[in-house]
Amino acid sequence: DLPEALRLAADLAEQNSHLQLVVSEQAPKVEALNRIAVAEGSLCITDAAKSLQIKRKDLLKIMQERKWIYRRTGSTHFVAYQDKIQSGVMEHKYATVERPDGTEKTTEQARITPKGLVRLADIIREVA
Repeated sequence: DLPEALRLAADLAEQNSHLQLVVSEQAPKVEALNRIAVAEGSLCITDAAKSLQIKRKDLLKIMQERKWIYRRTGSTHFVAYQDKIQSGVMEHKYATVERPDGTEKTTEQARITPKGLVRLADIIREVA
């Protein structure tokens, strides 16, 4: 009947108003995350942990449990899983450094891309 229809319309209008307020409040955060996600460059795991405001060991645990990184047998370096590299959330940085004795050595470092940082922030929020 008419009174119920009017009450339903009023309730829907109130819900719509509330949702528009939530969207307008979250818009700056969404814009910032989108800006981060398309940025250039990458972060080492330590700097990513600082950016995400968690301990490095906690980030390492999350990344290992979620199959983002692993260590090869006998190695001290972390390696990103290939699917994470292909999806653009991780990359590897390779560098040649000179040792004190004059010989060269190649080092590698698993790094988190801005897209990966956003995805990790979502994962951390889910875990917390």
